[in-house]
Amino acid sequence: MKIGIIGGLGPLATVKFMELINERIDDEDIELVVINDPTTPDRTSYILDNTKDNPVYKILDMVKKLEKANCSVIVMPCNTASYFYKEIKNATNIHFINIVEETVKYLAKNKIKKVGLLATKGTIKSKIYEDLLNEYDIECVIPNSIDQDTIQEVIYDGVKSNKDISLDKFYEITNRLKEQGSKKIILGCTELSALRKIKGLYQEEYLDAMEILADDTVNYVSKRKNA
Repeated sequence: MKIGIIGGLGPLATVKFMELINERIDDEDIELVVINDPTTPDRTSYILDNTKDNPVYKILDMVKKLEKANCSVIVMPCNTASYFYKEIKNATNIHFINIVEETVKYLAKNKIKKVGLLATKGTIKSKIYEDLLNEYDIECVIPNSIDQDTIQEVIYDGVKSNKDISLDKFYEITNRLKEQGSKKIILGCTELSALRKIKGLYQEEYLDAMEILADDTVNYVSKRKNA
């Protein structure tokens, strides 16, 4: 059985996601097929300005390549790219696991009613988390504009640029979200998930969307194998 991964939508995040999958499987019959295209246009840039290059065409091209590889399921370790979920779902008959949907379902299952969201400006503007959280009657707290600029710097000037940065302001933002009643803080960007593994951000308040995606991907494949 093959897990197809749409990669390169941060390359580091793709590697970290593969590590998470490999930590969860001990079955040599499960293969990872990765199409890694770091030339895919930036998702946030397009969401903020639709005159920029649309990344969906590169993403759909990777989907077709995973189809040709006979993958049983396709996943995409990128929260912002979930903005294109409908186009992806309509382009393939292969089961696609959506990182945003799985994270929100986890929160609902665990009866968490108020969360903070740390993500790219593209994810925040598109409201892909907020809209789905609202459907489950979960309140979403987002950083103020100054704090969002800081999160963007952590993602783009830190993780994506492979530079070591201070996390003092990051922790301050987390605390402000908690002070507003957030019971969990969603790491809603896979670069932040990668940062979590690099910096050891294992505090209880953080909910790592990429870990949830890894768990649900392996659970799906295991059930299919045992069916």
